[in-house]
Amino acid sequence: MPSPAGEGGGFLMRDFRMDDRDPSAGERAENGQPGGRTAAILSAIAAEKEALVRRGPELERTGLLPDELVAWMRALRLFKLFVPEAFGGAGLTLGEAVRIYEALSAVDGSLGWLAQIGSGGGYFVPSFQPEIARAFFSPPEAVIAGTGHPAGRARRVPGGYVVSGRWRYASGAQYATLFTANAVVEGSAPSEEGGGPASGGAAAGAKVSGKVVRAFAFFPEEVELERDWSALSMVATSGWTFSVRERFVPEERSFVVGEALWDPGLLVYRLPFSLFAEASIGAVCIGLGRGFFEAALGEDAPTEAEVREVVERLRAEADDGRLLFFAAVAEAERRLSAGTLDEAAARRLGGAMRRAAHAQRSAVVRALPFLGMRAIRPEGQLNRRFRDLVTAC
Repeated sequence: MPSPAGEGGGFLMRDFRMDDRDPSAGERAENGQPGGRTAAILSAIAAEKEALVRRGPELERTGLLPDELVAWMRALRLFKLFVPEAFGGAGLTLGEAVRIYEALSAVDGSLGWLAQIGSGGGYFVPSFQPEIARAFFSPPEAVIAGTGHPAGRARRVPGGYVVSGRWRYASGAQYATLFTANAVVEGSAPSEEGGGPASGGAAAGAKVSGKVVRAFAFFPEEVELERDWSALSMVATSGWTFSVRERFVPEERSFVVGEALWDPGLLVYRLPFSLFAEASIGAVCIGLGRGFFEAALGEDAPTEAEVREVVERLRAEADDGRLLFFAAVAEAERRLSAGTLDEAAARRLGGAMRRAAHAQRSAVVRALPFLGMRAIRPEGQLNRRFRDLVTAC
């Protein structure tokens, strides 16, 4: 079967060489045994798989997570995978977390997406002073929702900033305990050194398109929510809009994404944020592809030998992308630990992860016409998994 241009067989080999495809390297990335905490979470997800799959139509119909599902995810610390154990988190590596995202996404796309978005907020732990980070991240129910687009304006005042803005697509807004958003700081020039509150300057912040941008943390009672998330799928992710108007934010609740004020001891905080995001979102796409083919070749698999062969070949193509995705994540962590993850390597590995994720979508789209009516009924599991993949990836 021909490979899709740029996404099929060999789609990573131009930019990412996994020990020249030494099989042992692939097996290490694919078959390494997870640590105790990770294994326990994966086992808990596997134990609830059938029940969670059955609830998929309910989640799509209501557009919300039932309270008991939110409680289940909190109990497993699925929103705190990158929060240090001292703050009540799981304290996992990126390689461990992406396995969890994949497993949960293979069960239900909304759950996988919400886990990676919620846990992704843990990347900001070192961006706050330790006592502030402890207050934000230690409560058992703690989870961040937010958006990276600088859709707000902020002006410097004594003790902090006054912020106004309206930000869309804050996944997890339904149950978030903190909202984060970027805003352009008015009346300041970009700082050569960057820096956050410790630098003491009103201009301190990240430079984005020539503008100084800082991030701000708001409590739920400080924002106005609009329940406006409407999309092809991933309906239960509550990606709502939130806004503030002339809201004072104290200095300690302002930060710069990717700037560390202290070292909580987790390697993941040293990853470039763009690579961290590629890996996190990519793992959801890998899981969605895996879940689609598991369902397609499950109990109601095509009976015609030729059709089944085509679908199995497409699954093999997706599986090859999956293997290379996890190898790229492992390589990123190895380089980070060794101090050799420079900008060029991060860009190359991020591209490899992205193409591996896109390969899932390509394989699924080409498999769909072979799966008959069960793939086109909107209430069907295959159709929902397809729509999830198109929406997220």
